[in-house]
Amino acid sequence: MVYIRRARRAKTAAQIDLDLPGLSDAKRRPLIEDQLREQTAREAEVSAARQEETRPQQARRDEARAADQEQAKRERTAAAAADTARQTLACEDCGLEQTAGRCEACSYRRRTEALIAEAGMVVATWSADLTDQNVVATQRPGAPTGALDLSNRLSGV
Repeated sequence: MVYIRRARRAKTAAQIDLDLPGLSDAKRRPLIEDQLREQTAREAEVSAARQEETRPQQARRDEARAADQEQAKRERTAAAAADTARQTLACEDCGLEQTAGRCEACSYRRRTEALIAEAGMVVATWSADLTDQNVVATQRPGAPTGALDLSNRLSGV
């Protein structure tokens, strides 16, 4: 900031020296000070006008920020309420209370059963005759038969 003021003072002094050459230092100094005061007053007016222009925009941004914060608070409250309600559910399998729908033991049991079924499907896939559509359909009903279709196209069936 200081360098800006010094630069402005030097520029104003140079302009006065150009406009009024040969002016004594005693008369020159008050002119420089007057011009600097005028420039400062103009800049203050411009700054005040800019602030007046930006006030409505700032108010809109503040309102939007407050609305967003309120919405986020409502969402957090709703999520907390939903989580609390979910936590109070009993286990679907064994009926144990306060387990969020499934206790740990039943979760592990279901996951183990799913993994055993998946392992069985892998074994069945390796042992099945992929050229027989009936075998493929019975091994895994509803499964896509893309490999079989590709093998049929390649073999010309």
